[in-house]
Amino acid sequence: MGSEWSREGYFHQNKRFKPDNDHTILNVDNLDSSGESSTEHGLFTDADWSRLPYLVLVQVFQHLDNPDRYHAALTCKSWLLPLSSPVLWRTGHFKLNTKYDKYLLTFMRRTGKSLLHIRADCAAQKAGDISYSIRFLYQFIEALLTTNNQQLVTLSLTDMKMLKLSSVHHKWEVVEQLALLIENQRNLQVLDLSHAELNIEEGLRLLEAAASHRCHKTIHTLDINRLIIQKESEDVSTDKKLHRCMSRFSNLSDLKLCNIYMSDELLYVLAKTASHSLRLISIIEEYDRFHHPPATSGAWQYLKSACPNLNVELFINPRTGRRYDFIALAILTPCMPLHKLYWSCGLSNFHHCLEHITDNFREVVLKTRREN
Repeated sequence: MGSEWSREGYFHQNKRFKPDNDHTILNVDNLDSSGESSTEHGLFTDADWSRLPYLVLVQVFQHLDNPDRYHAALTCKSWLLPLSSPVLWRTGHFKLNTKYDKYLLTFMRRTGKSLLHIRADCAAQKAGDISYSIRFLYQFIEALLTTNNQQLVTLSLTDMKMLKLSSVHHKWEVVEQLALLIENQRNLQVLDLSHAELNIEEGLRLLEAAASHRCHKTIHTLDINRLIIQKESEDVSTDKKLHRCMSRFSNLSDLKLCNIYMSDELLYVLAKTASHSLRLISIIEEYDRFHHPPATSGAWQYLKSACPNLNVELFINPRTGRRYDFIALAILTPCMPLHKLYWSCGLSNFHHCLEHITDNFREVVLKTRREN
């Protein structure tokens, strides 16, 4: 079914339309001021929507949300045709693992070819539905692959953390399907894989797909925050495969990542490959101890000279009740081009960092959140 969708339009395999054939217009020359009923002259005062021109209906339906469009398409044939126009199905915001999953798969098979922007929340809704959520995520990606959509501009699949609870075999099936989807894209510009919480090998497989020959020059916004969760004995910041993948994003302007990725080597790689294009790095620190030394002032200075318009946003978000002031002091090296600091650890330990911040980051925008 999905393979039968084309730009000329299929919402059903037996119901085709040709957008250029409908030139219906309202003929005002036939109207007069007599007392005759306006419906006899073709006016739509009787709310006969079936007589509205095709292009008018398309314009009207553009103001509906995607779920409303889908249900409106089931109303009648005269609405089905304009609602099968690819123009109406450019953006999809989805929430997976709900009671509407069956309809979502049907929608993806019918309209997936036309989508340009996909944002999906993949979180499992219930703790006992992990196996179902993983299976449905696989079916969702597979449905999009069958449409052979290679024109995605935005792909955001967030909160895939239920994958870490699945078997190795099932997890790799989903990872490989998603990697294939990313590698097939010709104009992917925004990629968000945050909060997947995969191991290093699986996470780097997706990053490798994003750095493939088709995508590495088009992606300008990349969110890999918590894409990878490392074990105590691991250190992803020193992984050569990570640096090799990041060295291919020559058009990168916005990068969001965890502090566990940060190292001098990564900053040197970004300085060489994304010079003059990199505008923003958002760093999230959520751990209570370092797994590696922080990036040094010299590396930040080198990156800042290569990317003069670079700004850094730092998020200090606690995952435990421990003190974060000593971690923040280590991260906040003087040459970091810090623009905004989001401090969510409460203010009890903040005074230890305040003097350091005011001395080295005078133009920083500081936002804090009080402890509960």
